[in-house]
Amino acid sequence: RGLAGLRELRLRHGVADDAKAEILATLPDIERLVLRESPLSDAGFRAIARCRNLSHLNVPQAACTAVGLRTLRAVPTLRSLRIGGPNLVGREVGEAVATLESLESLHLIDVAIGDEGLAAIAGLPGLRTLYLDGAGVSDEAWGRYFQTNPDVHVHVDQAHHDRDPGRDHD
Repeated sequence: RGLAGLRELRLRHGVADDAKAEILATLPDIERLVLRESPLSDAGFRAIARCRNLSHLNVPQAACTAVGLRTLRAVPTLRSLRIGGPNLVGREVGEAVATLESLESLHLIDVAIGDEGLAAIAGLPGLRTLYLDGAGVSDEAWGRYFQTNPDVHVHVDQAHHDRDPGRDHD
């Protein structure tokens, strides 16, 4: 608890549950958290949102909902979010992510946000990279997205989108 100077922490195999997230929230200098196989619920995300220096959060097997995601707007330094989980579904996820205005990089892992969720994300002012897996977005919605966000680097289901401006540079 309260360990100063720790900037990055990687935990695996369900080590970080909601109770342990309360401990993580006491780390004053934490910038990067990678919490694999850590099914944090909305309560765990409320705790993580107290990490005011957090810039990168990777929770690929979360148990939170869009409500938990919304709590992250309390972290003004959050630049990168990589997240997945069975309770993250629908337009509400896109709307929750759209409140995270400091994001530059977003990766939603098997999160079915659909066309309306993508439309919500389209308003993120500083987003530079967007990776969506299993998003269920139509070609028409992608067309609208690229009209307003022509410079965003986009991967869909682990491949460059054919309209991605950086598709020839990897």
